[in-house]
Amino acid sequence: MLRLFRQNSFVSGISLLMLCFAFKLPSFIHLHPYEFIQTAPLARILFPFISNTGNYLLWSYIINVVIVFLQALLLNYIVSQHGILYKDTMLPGLFFVLLNSFYPQQAELTPQLISNTFIILLFQRLCFLYESQNPLLIVFDAGMYLGLGILFNYDLSIFLPFILISVVIFTSFNLRYLVISIIGIAVPLYFTAIAFYMNDNFNELLFYVKQSFEKELLKTFNTSFTQFIPWIILLPIIFISGFELQQNFFRNKVKTRRIIQSVGLMFLFGVFSLFIENTNFIYAICYLSVPMSIITAYYFISEKRFLLKELIVFSLMALSFYYQLK
Repeated sequence: MLRLFRQNSFVSGISLLMLCFAFKLPSFIHLHPYEFIQTAPLARILFPFISNTGNYLLWSYIINVVIVFLQALLLNYIVSQHGILYKDTMLPGLFFVLLNSFYPQQAELTPQLISNTFIILLFQRLCFLYESQNPLLIVFDAGMYLGLGILFNYDLSIFLPFILISVVIFTSFNLRYLVISIIGIAVPLYFTAIAFYMNDNFNELLFYVKQSFEKELLKTFNTSFTQFIPWIILLPIIFISGFELQQNFFRNKVKTRRIIQSVGLMFLFGVFSLFIENTNFIYAICYLSVPMSIITAYYFISEKRFLLKELIVFSLMALSFYYQLK
C-alpha cells in the first residue's frame, strides 16, 4: 500500500481517488439524514439550496468526496512544488484523505469542508513569501482567501494570527502587513454585505453574524473514548515525525525551514480550532488535517520498519470503516 503512494504518479493519483470513494462507501450504503450546519452567510445561501434539490443527501456525499480529493491533490501539489518533504510523494494526499474519512460526519458536505479549501489556498500563497519581491500582494491574497473562508464558517477568523505570524517567519514584522491582511479579509465581507443590502436582506445578515457568535468556547468534547483510538495511534507518530523534522531542520534550505515552521504553526491553530467548534470537534478536523497530513507523511516516506508502517496504515483504514459502519 505505502509503496504505491511513496511515488507521485498518475497511478498513485487514480489510486487515491479510488481510496477516497472506498473510505466513504459505508456512508453511501447507509445514508443518514443530517441537519446542515449553517453559520456564515454563504453557508446560509448554499446549503438550503442543496437541501431543496432531489436526492440532496446523495449529492452532498458525492460533492464531499470530490472536494476532499481535489483538496488532497492541491495540498500534495503544494508539498511537491515547494519541496517541503525530501521526496516527491503522494503520501500527504493519502493521509489528508484518511484524516478526513474517519467518522460518518466527515462524509457530509459541511461549511467547514468548503472553507478548508481557502485555508489550503492561503497556505499556498504564504509559501511564496520568502522569494517574493512584493510580499504585500501575497498578504492581501492570503487575507482574501481567509475572508472567503469566513463567509462559510466564522470560526476561520482564528487563522488571522496565523497569517501575521507566518509573515514574520518568512519576512519580518511590519505593521503594513496587519493592515493589508485585514483589508484583504474585509473585501469579500464587504461585497457580501452589499449584496445582502441590495436585496433588502441586511438585517438577516446581521442576525447570522449575531447567531454565529453565540457559542461556548473551549467546551468539553461530546464524544466517546472509542472515537479517540485513531488519535492514540497518530499522536506518537506526530511526535516522532516532529522530532525527526527538528533533527533535520538545518539540513534544509532556508525557504523549506520557514515553510516547516509555518506548518507547525498551522498545526497549533488546527488543534485550537477543535476546541472552538460548537457542534462537534469532528467537523473541525479538516483544518487540522492540512498540517497533520504533511507531518505524518514525513514519518512514512522512509521504508524502514515497513511492516510496522503498513500495519499502522491498515489499522487506521480499518478503524475508518468500523466507525462508518457502526
